[in-house]
Amino acid sequence: MVNLIKSRFSEKIIFTILSLLAVSFVLSLFLMQLAAALLFILWLFEKKEQKKKAFDVITAFILIFGLVRLITIFLSEFPQSSFESLYKEALFYTTAVALPFYLKTLDKKKVLGLMIISIYGAAIISIIGSTRFFIGDVERAQSFSSSYTVFSGYLLTAFVSALFYPKKDKSFNQQFFWSIVYSIIFLGLLTSLGRANIALALLAFLVAITLKQISVRQIIMLIIIAIIGYGVYSFRPSKVIGERVENITQLSDRDIIWQGAKEILFEHPVLGFGPRTFQQIFPLKEKFADKGIGGWHNDFLQIYFESGAIGLLAFLILLYIILKTSINQIRNKKTDAELKSVSASVLASVIALIISAMAAGFITSVVLSIVFVFLISFLSRIDYEQKQDQIN
Repeated sequence: MVNLIKSRFSEKIIFTILSLLAVSFVLSLFLMQLAAALLFILWLFEKKEQKKKAFDVITAFILIFGLVRLITIFLSEFPQSSFESLYKEALFYTTAVALPFYLKTLDKKKVLGLMIISIYGAAIISIIGSTRFFIGDVERAQSFSSSYTVFSGYLLTAFVSALFYPKKDKSFNQQFFWSIVYSIIFLGLLTSLGRANIALALLAFLVAITLKQISVRQIIMLIIIAIIGYGVYSFRPSKVIGERVENITQLSDRDIIWQGAKEILFEHPVLGFGPRTFQQIFPLKEKFADKGIGGWHNDFLQIYFESGAIGLLAFLILLYIILKTSINQIRNKKTDAELKSVSASVLASVIALIISAMAAGFITSVVLSIVFVFLISFLSRIDYEQKQDQIN
């Protein structure tokens, strides 16, 4: 029996708020912020000894990264722009201390339930976004409260999580059900037209097949669903999708971003120019075909130019700690089989996020940064259980 963290508050209240957070990421920015804020407020009233007991290395390195970001805000070349980060990124750090704490108050059944709630929520959001696309409401699938890039990044993590989510029931009905879930989430990804994320989703799918997460029977189901879907689509093909396919190698101004980065690479190498300073420091803005570009479209470039080599190092160490924690959990023979699958699910999703960060970004996104915290909080919960088992 795991010695879980003891909260002052009812488990029903905690699970309800966590569930609200799990389904609200791109459904409603207000609800996501409300749920995250409520968790933090509750956390403030928890007992100090329980907070100390729940504190772990992942949370520690998130706060170290946050400290570096805070320093670079106050040392920024353009303080007026950088000060926006104080409130735009604050939710990431407050959630990073509260969310892992409350996952450690839940038993395994509720932990698994929370992840599946998040997957079902993503499927619903995918239906909303793809429907908006097919009725012509938007040019690229998205929800009502987020851009298509955030929508696409979010569905990528959900799709990968769904592929590796532990499934005990191997019956035909369950395999068909999960085939529908995969198809719905992938449809949202496809209609968001994010080429890199679509490619990553397909790669994750191939990995899942290789690791026997998907059976031959399920592959046949998915092929049939894909054929039917293509047949329906062929009656009214999308001009936007056609254009994206024809221009599949187009770099969307990313070559210009890299050229500009090269020009200012060594101007502020230690602590950077300060957060949210792209518009002030990028030297080749006039070359952009898309005049609306306002960021680096690459987390590693963004962190380097905003917070320097120190900030980038802190970020890389954080990612290393996360990946190492998950790999250790998967390799540990004593890890519960279902929790091991959850860890594998999170690992695959985080790797997908990291790779996608080279073409977009998640760590400074209001929504995707919280999705990131949500995912890695499962690793904190599993790590806590393992350490408790060692003590007992």
